[in-house]
Amino acid sequence: MQYLADQFWRRWSREYIPLLQQRQKWNYPRRNAAVDDIVLIVDDRSPRSCWPMARVIEVMPGKDGCVRRVKVKTKTSELERPIDKCVLLEAAEEYGL
Repeated sequence: MQYLADQFWRRWSREYIPLLQQRQKWNYPRRNAAVDDIVLIVDDRSPRSCWPMARVIEVMPGKDGCVRRVKVKTKTSELERPIDKCVLLEAAEEYGL
């Protein structure tokens, strides 16, 4: 009987519990990054208040047309980063850039 109870709880916690929390990342489409957008470059080794700011200078879409990588210009260098390591601060069309 204890074996069946353990199996139930193991399956319940692995299969049912994760279904209760929806993944926000894939539920709603987001706007693609565009040239002249201002972003923060995510750096896991430093606190958020120290992330460098950059301007998108080139976008690299994937096969599905969604931007997957961007080339950005910071104060000191140019970097190529995946889009999930960039945080959009403001959109170019909002400010007429």
